[in-house]
Amino acid sequence: MDLDTENRLASLLLEEARRLQSEADREGVHAYLRKPNVRHRPNSRFLTATVRGVQQANRVVEVDEMWRAREKELELESKLKRRNKERGDSRGEKRKGDSRNMSSSSKIEEGTAYNSSYSDQDDGLGDDEVEKFLHSRVKRGRGAVGSRMDEPGPYLKASSHCRDKEPSPDIRLEEKWEHRVQGPERPLFLRSKSLDDCWH
Repeated sequence: MDLDTENRLASLLLEEARRLQSEADREGVHAYLRKPNVRHRPNSRFLTATVRGVQQANRVVEVDEMWRAREKELELESKLKRRNKERGDSRGEKRKGDSRNMSSSSKIEEGTAYNSSYSDQDDGLGDDEVEKFLHSRVKRGRGAVGSRMDEPGPYLKASSHCRDKEPSPDIRLEEKWEHRVQGPERPLFLRSKSLDDCWH
């Protein structure tokens, strides 16, 4: 045993002797006859097992509470889905009813307009009205790309027709490339307009 340990034990013994002497001064000989209170060292395994048991019980309680909260959330979600579905169904039925009413009213208005137009004019629509009707309709096509369905063509340029019709002072033989097909022939009603444009 080293010197430090011996000194420490000696100090502990001296403190215990002083305490017993002070108690003997107050109580007499009974202070020496009384059994000393020995504190035993606690069992670490017992304490560890106790702590683990408490933790496990707490964990079980927490898991139960978590599952209860989850069940409540699922119930609320199902209720909200039902309400939204009922609202969506009612809105869809309302929209269908509105669309039916609008379509029936538009059909009635078209019928009245049709009847009034035919009552005013028994001969039918005029050329101007037909043209307005055709221009008012939405044209279905590819937009700005490619040819449009309301524009005729493509046809040969008016300059080629003008050159053919103009009286030329030089008489020459036609070459082979001039007989090649360059496109469809222009219709008669468009050909007359282009000839007028060329001569004027």
